[in-house]
Amino acid sequence: MYKFSLLIAKFQEYMRARDYSKRTIKDYGYQLNFFGRFLTTAGINKINDITKEIISNYQMSLLTQEKTISLETQYSRIVSVKSFFHYLAKTNQVLYDSTTDIELPKRKKNIPKDIMTKKEVMKILSQPNPDTAVGLRDKAILELLYSTGIRNQEIRQLSVYDVDTTNNYVRITQGKGKKDRIVPLGEIAGNYIDEYINHSRPKLLNNQDTNILFITLNGKAINHSNLIWMVKKYAKYAKIEKHITPHSFRHTCATHLLKNKASLRHIQELLGHASIETTQIYTRVDISDLKKAHKKYHPRERGD
Repeated sequence: MYKFSLLIAKFQEYMRARDYSKRTIKDYGYQLNFFGRFLTTAGINKINDITKEIISNYQMSLLTQEKTISLETQYSRIVSVKSFFHYLAKTNQVLYDSTTDIELPKRKKNIPKDIMTKKEVMKILSQPNPDTAVGLRDKAILELLYSTGIRNQEIRQLSVYDVDTTNNYVRITQGKGKKDRIVPLGEIAGNYIDEYINHSRPKLLNNQDTNILFITLNGKAINHSNLIWMVKKYAKYAKIEKHITPHSFRHTCATHLLKNKASLRHIQELLGHASIETTQIYTRVDISDLKKAHKKYHPRERGD
C-alpha cells in the first residue's frame, strides 16, 4: 500500500529544492489530488500498478466528465501527472515512467484582449507624480514594463545591479522556466530608473539592507498583488476601461514592436519565450493594416 498524499508532498519538496515558484508547487499538488481520487475509484493501491493504460483512462475521464473541463484545465492536470512520474522514475520510486508516450492536450492560444493603444499607454505613464518618492518609483516601474515587456515576477526580483543604465540593458536572472536573459532598456525608462535610484529609493529604504531594486515604503520587496494593484490604480486614474495588469504592458510592448516591423525572433528573445509559436500569437492581434488593405482593395469598399 502507499499513501498518494505522501508521495505528492515529497514531490513538492523536490520541486521546492529546485526553486520552483510557490504558485507552481501549490498548483501541481492541487491538480495531482484529482489523479489520486481517480486511482482510489479505480482500486489502484500500488504506485507501480499505475500503467500507461491507467493514465490514458484518466485522461479520457477528463474528456468525458459530466461537468465540462476546459482544455487548459485538462492540460494542467495531465502535465502535473507527467512531471510527477518523471520525478518518481528519476528517484527510482517506480520502475519506469508510464507517462512518456502520453500526449498533452492542445491548448488554445487565446488572443490577448488587454492590448493598449499608444495613446492609452501614454495616458497611464503620465499618471504617477515623479515629484514624490513613490510616484517616481511607480513611473520607473511603468516605463520599464512598457520598455521591456518584463513579467511581474521578473521586475519584482530585479536587483540594483541587474539594471545598467549606461549601456542600456537589463539582466533578468531566473525568469520563467528558470532561464536567464539580457534585454535592451529604452533610454527614457533608463533615465527614470536612474532618477529613482538616486533620489527615491534612498528615502524608501527605511534603514533596510536590501539590493532589491523596487521597494515599498517600508523598504521591503513589492509583492505580486501590490504590483497588480498599482498598475490597475493608474489605469483607473487614466480612465482606461480595459482590464489592465502588468501583463498588459507585456502584450502591448510586443504588439507595438511587431506593428513597427520588429521581427518575431527579436520579440521572442525580448520576452523570453521558449517557443516562437508563443510569440506568433501577436501576429493575430493587430489588424489595422489588414483593415486598411481591405478598405483599399475590396470591390465592395471601392465601389467597383
